[in-house]
Amino acid sequence: MNDALYWVMLKHESKKVMGYSMGLILYEWLVTWVYPILVESPVIEDIPQCFPDPVKRVFGVSTGEEVDMSYEAYISAQLLGRLWTLLISVYGISASNTLVTHMIKKGFMAYPLSSPVSRLEILNTQIGVLLTELSLVTGATLGGLYTATSFFDIKIPRWQYFRMGILGLCLSSVVSAYSLLFGVLFDSEEEPVRLASALSVVFYGLDVVSCLSDRFSGLKCFTPFGMFRPQEVLQEKILPTKECIELSSISGIVFLLAGVIFRRKNLAL
Repeated sequence: MNDALYWVMLKHESKKVMGYSMGLILYEWLVTWVYPILVESPVIEDIPQCFPDPVKRVFGVSTGEEVDMSYEAYISAQLLGRLWTLLISVYGISASNTLVTHMIKKGFMAYPLSSPVSRLEILNTQIGVLLTELSLVTGATLGGLYTATSFFDIKIPRWQYFRMGILGLCLSSVVSAYSLLFGVLFDSEEEPVRLASALSVVFYGLDVVSCLSDRFSGLKCFTPFGMFRPQEVLQEKILPTKECIELSSISGIVFLLAGVIFRRKNLAL
């Protein structure tokens, strides 16, 4: 990695990181503030029963007769189960495009490539910046949950939330990895974003369909989103070590492939 380039790019991306982080923290505080009010409502247990079982499975709501009113089930349905995966995917695609494709397209990559630094070192630096950004946004998500639950006196298993955060970071790394790969494959700035977005929508759709019925549950094996089950992790139903290793391996292979292509590609700067 190139230290000078790393800190310049991280500073350049700081506003985006702060924007996403503050938005997530504010939303977490809002839904956490509402949670004690909802739990005390006499009709709250009747509301989930109004939705069909497939819809409840998609959003991580219990389909049995007894409604799960734990904070873990609540925050998974309100944020972590669906909304957060979408947000972190959008962030990964946007950040990957900014760090590689946008810099090449606008000519900003010309200076570091003209310096006595290898292409692989430059790309590794950009990958390091990307992973740092994802870590900061994930850390802000966990920090928002920790501070909000502490302020409203809601007891949570913090270590389980940390494990969930690591799993979420691994998932976002996969999305960012294939976004960056598309960025080094194509010369235009729009094509990689379209392809990465389309692939993410397909993966996300497969994950949603796999939750609709047990008949489609096998589809989760064909999408990285299928490995991210926050409520199961938070309630200690699964230990996500295997999922983290598999997602990290996928992102590592894709990043490696992107490095090989970037090193050999003829760049018009």
